[in-house]
Amino acid sequence: MTTAKAPGKLYLAGEYAVTLSGQPSVVIAVDRFVTADVTRRTDDQLVVVSDQLGEQSWPVSELPALPLTDDWRLVIRTLQVLNDYLLDNGQPVTGLTVSIKSHLNADNGQKLGLGSSAAVVVALIKAVIDDYELPMTPEQRFKLAALITLTTPNFKAGSMGDIAAASLGGVILYSKFDTEVITEWIDSNRYFSEIIARDWPLLRLERLGFPADWQLLVGWTGAPADTQQLLAQGATTADKQHAKQLLAQNTAPLVNMLVEGLRRMDYDKVATALRLNQEQLFTYTSQVGLSYMTPQLLTLLSTASELGASAKISGAGGGDNGIAITNNPLVAKALTQAWLAAGIQPLPLSIATL
Repeated sequence: MTTAKAPGKLYLAGEYAVTLSGQPSVVIAVDRFVTADVTRRTDDQLVVVSDQLGEQSWPVSELPALPLTDDWRLVIRTLQVLNDYLLDNGQPVTGLTVSIKSHLNADNGQKLGLGSSAAVVVALIKAVIDDYELPMTPEQRFKLAALITLTTPNFKAGSMGDIAAASLGGVILYSKFDTEVITEWIDSNRYFSEIIARDWPLLRLERLGFPADWQLLVGWTGAPADTQQLLAQGATTADKQHAKQLLAQNTAPLVNMLVEGLRRMDYDKVATALRLNQEQLFTYTSQVGLSYMTPQLLTLLSTASELGASAKISGAGGGDNGIAITNNPLVAKALTQAWLAAGIQPLPLSIATL
């Protein structure tokens, strides 16, 4: 049996704009994981057991034609691509038993907004590739997972920063690849093994540090958000694209400021960059009519501000999480208590390195 795990994610900066190719963002891998176990079988059956979806099985020969129409579509598409990838690399495809377990949800099963779909794909890729003893770098793993996501219905609109976090771990400066170019490569029927070996235009995957004496706090509002649904909300496509281009123009220098602050361990610069990025996100989501702010998120932000921490909504908003950073342990302790008193659940998360 081969076991692999992939971490969840939280965005630190650059949300919404990062869905545009080449736009910078900072994403953090957190120490809650999806685990995938892979065991070879003596027959030709693919048996998948998921703690979220239940159990399914198919003959390997039927895998290429399976429809991508239900909750299993991302798992099926991952197995389809891995099947092709193994064949491209001269490996005989055998039956497998796959077990997938997620620790990215709350105890009651609610999603915490940590990017579970990406972590499932990356963990499954790593488990199968390791089991077949094929070489694959973290960047190539990101690329293969991105190709899977791009070719799965209802998953291609996102930023794929969650895939970056799941593939590399740590704190990452991430820019999305040129989607048009990669789509052209896919449409030209190139082998995925060839595509992941190429340089991808505009893609940026760069690990950053995070000062050891700073505290990263995460508050969960208890209200799960649907990122794909939020991305589809609001103004007409033309109006939304214009507003997003303006957001990208205004956000890029703020992300660069944040990165410089992290590299220099300059807390004031980081705090300023987060505050200004949050203001830009308020403006953008208001312009395009997105359900971004909630009463609990407002409380999360205002409480942190009152106590002197730098706070921001993480991700698409509409629920899920906010984050706060402070370089004062006493502020971190006071904020944790204040969040609890306001009905916001502090999540005991740390940065996950791989």
